Amino acid sequence: MITIPSSYRNAYDWITNRRYYVLSLLSIFFLIEIGFFITWPIVGYDTDLWYHLSGGKYFQQHGTIAGNAFFSYITPPISWYNYYWLFQAVIYKVFQLAGYHGLVVFRCFISFLTTLFICLFFVRRNENRTGLLIGVSLFIVFSIALTHRELVVRPHLFSYLFIVVFLYILEWQRDKIWILPFLGVLWCNLHGIEYPVMILIVLAYLAEMYYREWKKAAPAPGDGKRARWIMIFTIYTIFFTPGIIALIKVPFDAAMYQHLYVAELIPLQFNSIFSFSLLPFSNLVTSFQRVLIILSFCSIPLCLCRKRLRISHLILFLASIVLLIKHGRFIYEFILLSIPLIHSALAPASQPPENKRGFFHKTSPVLMIIVVIVIPSLTYSSHFRNRPEYPFTRMNLPTGVAKFMNGLDVGGRILNEANTGGYLQWALNEKYKIFMDMEMSLFSDQDFAYMSNALTNENTFRSFVLKYDPSFVSVSINRGYFKGLIAKFSQFRPVFFDDTEVLYVNTKHFPNIVSAYEMKYIDPFQIGNINYYATETRAKIALVFAEALRLRELYPEGRNTNMILANILLADNHYEKTLPYAEEIIRRYPEMAIGHGLKAGALAGLGRFEEAIADYNRAIERGLTTETNAGSVYRNLHACYLGLKEYKKAYEALSKFVNPFNFAADYKDIYQLALSAATAGKMKDAITFLRIAEMKLPPDDADYTKKIHDNLLLFDPEWKRIDKGQEISEQR
Repeated sequence: MITIPSSYRNAYDWITNRRYYVLSLLSIFFLIEIGFFITWPIVGYDTDLWYHLSGGKYFQQHGTIAGNAFFSYITPPISWYNYYWLFQAVIYKVFQLAGYHGLVVFRCFISFLTTLFICLFFVRRNENRTGLLIGVSLFIVFSIALTHRELVVRPHLFSYLFIVVFLYILEWQRDKIWILPFLGVLWCNLHGIEYPVMILIVLAYLAEMYYREWKKAAPAPGDGKRARWIMIFTIYTIFFTPGIIALIKVPFDAAMYQHLYVAELIPLQFNSIFSFSLLPFSNLVTSFQRVLIILSFCSIPLCLCRKRLRISHLILFLASIVLLIKHGRFIYEFILLSIPLIHSALAPASQPPENKRGFFHKTSPVLMIIVVIVIPSLTYSSHFRNRPEYPFTRMNLPTGVAKFMNGLDVGGRILNEANTGGYLQWALNEKYKIFMDMEMSLFSDQDFAYMSNALTNENTFRSFVLKYDPSFVSVSINRGYFKGLIAKFSQFRPVFFDDTEVLYVNTKHFPNIVSAYEMKYIDPFQIGNINYYATETRAKIALVFAEALRLRELYPEGRNTNMILANILLADNHYEKTLPYAEEIIRRYPEMAIGHGLKAGALAGLGRFEEAIADYNRAIERGLTTETNAGSVYRNLHACYLGLKEYKKAYEALSKFVNPFNFAADYKDIYQLALSAATAGKMKDAITFLRIAEMKLPPDDADYTKKIHDNLLLFDPEWKRIDKGQEISEQR
């Protein structure tokens, strides 16, 4: 049995019994959270941020709120009430002052405030160690569960903050209730569509007040007439908006069928609530969301059994179920509105006195370290690994298309992807007009269907061209079938592509642009299928190279053009010339494997094996997207280790890709694995793999038949007897 010296025990007790022990742990957590959030760039998870910036720019330039689709050529013109006008004005001013760095800090600050108020809700000074451990655990679970949505700079950041602040004031700080009307005015102008949630919170606690009065129960602290009138006045803050009454119908006027085509609005599948995953640790984000959903449902019977179920908590819970059923995105509103219920259900655990000599009392400070520091560190490290370009990444955005079109500076109508419409309206100059973005309180389901079908259906595309006569078509590079569709409309010619979209120009409108920029040798929809090593197409590859080089001059940051150039140079053994293109990909897309793989290939060709191995490993860490990529990387990594005469590591590298017992494994790869095993001194493995390779030999491959048989004769004495016996049998 291990005996801990008394001096250590006394030091442990002295540290953990300090009143600031928990505060110190929580401070460390906030530093961890802020550290990860402040170093994570603005990522285009969607393009809503940019249409908000566009709206804010419009507000500043014109001194009025945008009340129509000023960026669109859609007919008839659309008018609407811009319910997030104040949010747009705020983030545009932030961007104007500090650019994307400012938006990163802004996002981090709002997220910090939200988690801070959750912390104040659950972590109370007067609780015993059991209560503190439960409180900090719930706080950490809630904080991690919000991670996904807190990374997106959209108006919901304020809604989540206001939900928590409203609940905190109404539960714990009734003396600060006078703040609610001011917060209500801000909420209704920052993210007005969520006003029903604000009204729900206020009505839930008002109902509880009137219920107490009806039951003639003793009023709770802060339940006086003054508080009631302030809460009623808070409800009426929905009229303190520029539209006065226009906001009221906004939540009920949005496109009805969004849940069929907007991913975040797809209803939650309830069987998914019981699906949990701990590894990788980034999966804890969704797992914790599901834990909180289950915990909120379990809190109802717990509160009923203990006679602690409050009217306000029940109303919030039932209403949040309606939200949860409606759209998957409302899972965040659900878990936030469940905070008072969950706290009430678990609060009794902090009430009874504890045995200060007991095992739990002694170990709970260590458990707090695990909960408050270790788990968040592991989760955030996994979730925020492989950071993209900072402070803004081009991933999923048509940055190159926008840059090219602004360089043309001709203006015109664009048939565009709705998903990237928000970025295009922000990035393009005012001469250009797009069809639509994803502001589905502004556009209708039919608008979306018209756009979507125009990019997938020949008849709809023809109808769209006849109605709007667009000068440009900007289509997702992932729509491989679009090339065949638009080929039937010869007036549209491809002139440019970036990493996200392909741009076509109408020759009837701008024949000079087509003659200057038309792409003739690169099919942007089939970049992944280019065979850079085929000897019979070297002349065509030279033309592809020249065209890619021209495109790169227009957009040097492009991943695809740099990738084409690097692959061609690599295939031609021009290793030094390959490096600048590979390094440009790494600089712009550091989170992706492709740049590191290309750089490693060039370094290996130059004989710089140790550097190549480092980059191959970076490529593996970032994920290999296809079997072909995986095979190339592991084979080359194997060759680099062989070049350094590190045979065991070479064998380990190849064995991570080639599984000889996989039915799809090629006999040539298995043969190579066998030779690698032999050089590593694994003779038993080598013999086994050679025999498996022999089983898969096709009868017409005399070359590999000889290679495998020669090595079996060399490595396996027993096979010599078997082979000799087979020869005698054949002679007979």
